[in-house]
Amino acid sequence: MENNKLRPMNQVLLYDLIRTAKGEIGCDTYIQGGTVINVYSGEYIKTNIAIKGKHIAYVGDSQSMVDDRTRIIPADNFYLCPGYIEPHAHPFQTYNPVTLVEKVMTLGTTTLICDNLFFFMSMDVETLLDLWKEFFDLPVKFLWSVRLDPQTQSEKRAARFAPDQIETLLNTPLARQVGELTDWPSLIAGKEQMLQNILLALRLGKRVEGHAPGASWHTLNTLAAGGVSDCHESITGEEALNRLRLGMYATLRHSSLRPDLPAIIKDLINLNSDLRRCMITTDGVTPPSMKNGFTDYILRLAIETGVPAIEAYRMATLTPATYYGLDDELGGIAPGKLADILFLEQPLNPTPIKVMAEGKIVAEDSRPLIKLPKPSWSRYGISPMSSQAPAMKPENMAPPAVEDKYPVMTLVNPVITKRKDRKLPIKHGMIDIAQEKGLIYATLLNKEGNWVCNGILEGFADNLAGMACSNTITGDIIVLGRDPLEMLHATKRMFEIGGGVVLTENDDVIYELPLPLSGIMSNKPVDELIVHCSQLYKLLAERGHPHYDLLYTILFLSATHLPELRLSPDGILSVKDKKIIIPVREI
Repeated sequence: MENNKLRPMNQVLLYDLIRTAKGEIGCDTYIQGGTVINVYSGEYIKTNIAIKGKHIAYVGDSQSMVDDRTRIIPADNFYLCPGYIEPHAHPFQTYNPVTLVEKVMTLGTTTLICDNLFFFMSMDVETLLDLWKEFFDLPVKFLWSVRLDPQTQSEKRAARFAPDQIETLLNTPLARQVGELTDWPSLIAGKEQMLQNILLALRLGKRVEGHAPGASWHTLNTLAAGGVSDCHESITGEEALNRLRLGMYATLRHSSLRPDLPAIIKDLINLNSDLRRCMITTDGVTPPSMKNGFTDYILRLAIETGVPAIEAYRMATLTPATYYGLDDELGGIAPGKLADILFLEQPLNPTPIKVMAEGKIVAEDSRPLIKLPKPSWSRYGISPMSSQAPAMKPENMAPPAVEDKYPVMTLVNPVITKRKDRKLPIKHGMIDIAQEKGLIYATLLNKEGNWVCNGILEGFADNLAGMACSNTITGDIIVLGRDPLEMLHATKRMFEIGGGVVLTENDDVIYELPLPLSGIMSNKPVDELIVHCSQLYKLLAERGHPHYDLLYTILFLSATHLPELRLSPDGILSVKDKKIIIPVREI
């Protein structure tokens, strides 16, 4: 990339486009007779499209650029739409970026702006830049959001986000913004490192993405004054409208964790809101929900809820392209743009029959037509966890006795906890929950087995014997269950498979999902993960799990940007006052 261009042109390529448009030389591909969904003018236009290399050279009635080497694609029965842009992806929800692309490109998504947190915490910045460049050679374009906080309270981890590190990443056009700002209170409080990083982004012309659930008008004002230009945390139309009123873009979310899009859109329609600065996102959807689709699915929801079709398509194409400064290359079907073109049966059905990315058909009938190269993950330090579990004892899985009441973490929905102080039984110097219905032990363990953070969790599952999971915000291990011996068994097996999710019961392993890429990601295709993860959800539901997005529930038990109590590498954290109320124990 150069001069902020995704696919820069030299003089020869530029003049080839001009000569093709004039009919002086032949085009490579000619899409004949399709109906273009024109997101610029808001029209459906029956026309032809001439493509030279990766770019569109001409849109119109002329056939003067067709020669005997031109590939002609009849499109009389198709509506032609720009490739979809996902403005807020988390490409490591058990899938990895490549397996995600294999799935979503068949559904019409040809550009993703992605969270970099896991990769940033796993490697130095120069190695990370090499990985970004490797991903950028894929047919679906990967662009990146640079995190400014670790999403868990830790001074040691926060130091990783020093301005010199952030600047190195922001100096590449592959980075389009900073955020999401889960630690937005640091910006409002004027903390030096956060201010320095925000200024770096603004000086380099990058966007600043907020993360402000439930923020008041006053807080949104303050964030906008601090450079925040978008937020995806609205759960009502009024919240989205407040962001629009303050000059922000509003990214409307429909994720596995927050499936709010229809309700938000109904509100915005009733409020007569202008949707020109609204985008839509799947926000890191977990595999079980991907059986419905990806951007195509939430586009369908938007249209079915009452957004006019062309306006809905604009929310997934031109608007995010414009917001991220990409609209000179992406977001519409016009001369000079990259030839990311979807062939739709009709505007009311956003799932494409064919997908073209940069001038080549890459998918048809929801099947990939190209084989994607797999990264050499080990080159980037991404490999299976050690197969040797640290030496642990059953008493490491349960909290030691306390004289007073114990702060129980009570799940009130998939990710929010409330504090309930309870007097609990003691046995052999440890808290004993054998007769306490609805409670389980919840332990955060570092991979080396140096320390444990012991908690008590309510509202997760009534009859869970043992479960271990390496897919957490902090990169540590979450171990859950009512039986410390089963918890140890699950932990040992999880290490044996190189990381992942393991359930044990009656001294048997009843479920396992290997995540051999640093304990976070799988190499399995998304369609296989949909089946495997759905099985996990079913097993937990049978054991009393009442919530609907299990993987996020586990992931966020150690995420200190959410209320009220969290497990952390320092101990049980009271999020509101940022105090450790039960410290970790060394092993």
